[in-house]
Amino acid sequence: MPSGDAAEISPGVWMPRLGLGTFKIRSEDATRSTLDALRSGCRHIDTASCYRNEEEVRLGIDIWRSEANEANDDDVFITSKLAPNEMGETRVHAALDGVYERLGRGNRSERHRERVPKPLDLALVHWPGLARTPPDSPANRTARAETWRALEDALASRAVRAIGVSNYTRTHLLEMRDYARVLPAVNQVEFHPRCQQRELRRTCEALGVGIVAYSPLGCGELLEDPRVLRATAALAEASGDDAVTPARALIAWSLRQPGVVASIVKSSDGARIAANVGRDGYARAAALAEAS
Repeated sequence: MPSGDAAEISPGVWMPRLGLGTFKIRSEDATRSTLDALRSGCRHIDTASCYRNEEEVRLGIDIWRSEANEANDDDVFITSKLAPNEMGETRVHAALDGVYERLGRGNRSERHRERVPKPLDLALVHWPGLARTPPDSPANRTARAETWRALEDALASRAVRAIGVSNYTRTHLLEMRDYARVLPAVNQVEFHPRCQQRELRRTCEALGVGIVAYSPLGCGELLEDPRVLRATAALAEASGDDAVTPARALIAWSLRQPGVVASIVKSSDGARIAANVGRDGYARAAALAEAS
């Protein structure tokens, strides 16, 4: 997949720079959204165990593969995340088994018999703390370290292709130098003009950790922001593209920020999915990023 529309987040692991987010998209909506994204040319789907939609995402992928005769296991990059109640040495392997089975990747016993053709592309620690535990509890640090070591083992056994974290602060990342053999490939965090994470980005850059931006549209709140509307008009004039929308302008902004390797855009509307994360959507966002 090496090309301008993908970033190498780990040796030989290329992540498409635009992905469909599936947070709060459930049941048949998750299947339909996944299918709409793949049909429009998107090849990156972001899910999580706590989203409770991995099986529906898998169904959308399976339907698309049945439609596209040329589709194979390398065509779709899948990110999933371990929930706070799945952290800790004794829980991670069982949690990964659940992810594999829900996404159609088999379980560990099957993997050892080499019946599964492709590992999970990217596994993330979803949150830097345990469920129902005070943020300053020492138990969280222990859980972070144990969870990360278990993910390192999964990486070493090729059960996953890359590992990373989500919602980690500068402090959490610096702490990892004490226990990590392999630093995260990425840190997936909220990122948009109102949440630019400057200090965190500097830390990620120093450690060689890529930023994956989620909520690049500010949960939709930025789409009518006067500054965004002015920037959209300016981009349309500069690029000569009269189809520039606030969503495309915001996605382009996220993709051109230093250290940002990918942007995750959530939607369950087929037309918006095609416009924002489809092949044409990426091409327009990339062109806008260059024009701005």
